[in-house]
Amino acid sequence: MSGQRADERPDGTAPGRWYGIAGIGIMLLVAVLAQVALAPTSPRTPDVPVEEFSAGRALHQLEQVADQPRPLESPGHAKARAHLLATLAGWGWRTEVQESVGATNFRQPGTQSVALVRNVVATWPGTDPTGTVVLAAHYDTVSASPGAADDGIGIGTVLEVARALSTEGAAPMRNDLVVLLTDAEEPGLLGADAFARERAAGLGESVVLNHEARGSWGAPATFRTTSPNSVLLRALSRAPGAAAESSAEVAFEALPNGTDFSALAGAGLHAVDTAIAAGGAHYHSPVDDLDHLSPASLQQMGDTSLALTRELGDSDLAEIRAGGEQVVTTLPWGLMRYPQTLEAPLALTALLGTLALVVVRRRRRVLTLPRTALAALLALLVLVLAGASGWAVWQLALRIDPGQASAVVGEPYRPTPYAIAVLLTTTAVVLTGHALVRRWLRDVTAATGALLVLAVAGALLALVPGVSGVLVLPVLCVVVAGLAAELLSPRATMIRWLLVLLGLVGATVLLGPGAWGTIEIGLASGGPVGAVLLAALLLLALPLVDDAWPMGSPDRRPVWRTAAVPGAALLLAAVLVLVGLGVNREGVTPPRQRQLTYILDTDNQSAVWASSRRPTDSWSAALLSEPPAPLDAVLPSSYPSQLSSGPAPVIDLPAPRLTLLTDRSGNGRRELALRLTSTRGAPAVGLWIDCGDAAVRELDVAGHQLPLNGSFGRWDAGFVLDGTPADGVEIRVVVDQGAEPLAVRVADRTDDLSMVPGATPPPGLLLVTPQLWVSRASNL
Repeated sequence: MSGQRADERPDGTAPGRWYGIAGIGIMLLVAVLAQVALAPTSPRTPDVPVEEFSAGRALHQLEQVADQPRPLESPGHAKARAHLLATLAGWGWRTEVQESVGATNFRQPGTQSVALVRNVVATWPGTDPTGTVVLAAHYDTVSASPGAADDGIGIGTVLEVARALSTEGAAPMRNDLVVLLTDAEEPGLLGADAFARERAAGLGESVVLNHEARGSWGAPATFRTTSPNSVLLRALSRAPGAAAESSAEVAFEALPNGTDFSALAGAGLHAVDTAIAAGGAHYHSPVDDLDHLSPASLQQMGDTSLALTRELGDSDLAEIRAGGEQVVTTLPWGLMRYPQTLEAPLALTALLGTLALVVVRRRRRVLTLPRTALAALLALLVLVLAGASGWAVWQLALRIDPGQASAVVGEPYRPTPYAIAVLLTTTAVVLTGHALVRRWLRDVTAATGALLVLAVAGALLALVPGVSGVLVLPVLCVVVAGLAAELLSPRATMIRWLLVLLGLVGATVLLGPGAWGTIEIGLASGGPVGAVLLAALLLLALPLVDDAWPMGSPDRRPVWRTAAVPGAALLLAAVLVLVGLGVNREGVTPPRQRQLTYILDTDNQSAVWASSRRPTDSWSAALLSEPPAPLDAVLPSSYPSQLSSGPAPVIDLPAPRLTLLTDRSGNGRRELALRLTSTRGAPAVGLWIDCGDAAVRELDVAGHQLPLNGSFGRWDAGFVLDGTPADGVEIRVVVDQGAEPLAVRVADRTDDLSMVPGATPPPGLLLVTPQLWVSRASNL
């Protein structure tokens, strides 16, 4: 290839440099327009027609609910419940409070979460029901968070949809409607568990529309549905602003999060789970407030939910169970769906089409098989390096200023500069890799090798339902366009170039928004994935890159010309990292977050500070002077976490009281009835049994038998109960006879650290999910 100009390639796919620049410009424009098209719509004011969804009206409701934290048994919790009941009843809904015990079984050993829950349930009868459409969100929050997004956006959506459907003159729905505002979602989906156990069977054929948030802004997306999903996705595709990705379900399972969807779907209900995820730094923090919730995100979630409810409200819900399984992805103009049974054939078609393209180009002597294989290996290496670079950008910023990361998900308040830096660093990696091998590999060879890698990866991903389309669909766009171009004469330069560009535009529509969207979800987890997606697109576009970036003969190429473009991209990325550090510095953003727990052991009158996060400032470093270690000896619920800790001042607080009510033995078993009471009126209590001395056979709390999911160590059997009444809770324990005395540890929990000296952070810092535990041992 030595001596050949970039605008004289033998395949004739581009006529010159300006066409390459134009092609890249078109791809960039398409990517930007695709992202803009997927952005949330403008919020509507309260004066729009009553049958429409209005973010303004929904926000008015949230002003009455999301003005203070709502953990169980808090004043905000009771106030929110009263407002929800009064509002729905005022619109004519039949309301009730479902009081029960929630205890989700996550099938893992260790401390079980339990709660005495109060779900808000409202019903609107249908005219000729085939089932029930359930509008779901949760109204509790973690401690210290007003929860405007989590799950205020869900509450606002559900209330405004309920108002629009029940307003005077609204068209009646065929199916029954139920508003379900669950309690105790944060401790472990406990309100949903209670509803699923006690009410799901009575709903008949039903579908749940669950609304959630893991951030404060961004386009709402449906990230999972129950199976079969074809009827649900068909209805969703008719709703304005709907977005859904089948691959998101697999990604969500990798995150340490859950929603009420899990409990409700586990009871056999059909369900759709929708959430916003950008702006994760506000999640579960005091700054998850109305000032930071995006009205546009609320508007789009509401528009979609209202339209979907109307569609399903007039449908025969029995059709859902009889439907098929589909794969879905979001395009700028709507949802694209196809049967899941086509995943493997499409992946195989993409792979065979790629192989056919290799054969055709080899026959035309555009490439050779050895060099194509080398190009494939290099493309694989570039993709790996791109993912590493996407990870490294945020890690570098954290190394310089670790305090900018939020306490819960580890994200900065203003991630955009870092997100763009990830894209630029990825571009630099791809261009550098290509420049280094350009002496031996033509641009078409390099792009074909990359296409081969992506086609093989897509075929492998087809083994995981719903995932392969991320790569297979872009590959198909490029393969079809490439084969069409190869059918034409090499002299048809312009038409061949247009065909190749058309294929790349299709790949851009599919990969571009995905690259940005995954980074937007989170720099730590989404940065590497978004970088790989962008790298894949850039590798496919190498023919345009070569036309736009000609270097002349490789033998006479100046070093500066080789390094100029990737160097500029890397330099700009470095500048943006500095910008990110600047706009996220202390005092510029909302207060920085710290997580702190106080544990008082009344047996030896000692106390410790603890945190799941390492200290990143002088204040927290002074409190948390010890390296991470287990603290299950004083707080068994913390196992298996390694917590940073340090000595804390001892304050005078009474330990919870454990009363033995009955003690019976027989048939090789010992059965105890206990009452656990917080003498300081804490809303949560916990009890753990030393399994080194006793084999626990049964453990009942408030009449509900808890699962015993194997053994991991000393405190295997135990629970934390939220919503504890003032007179305590009854517990029943059955152990093997002979385990006497029975060693247990009890504790209670509040979320106010103001009484502890030294717990108030200095200006510029705020506490996220603060907890105060009082613990003691007991022998029975």
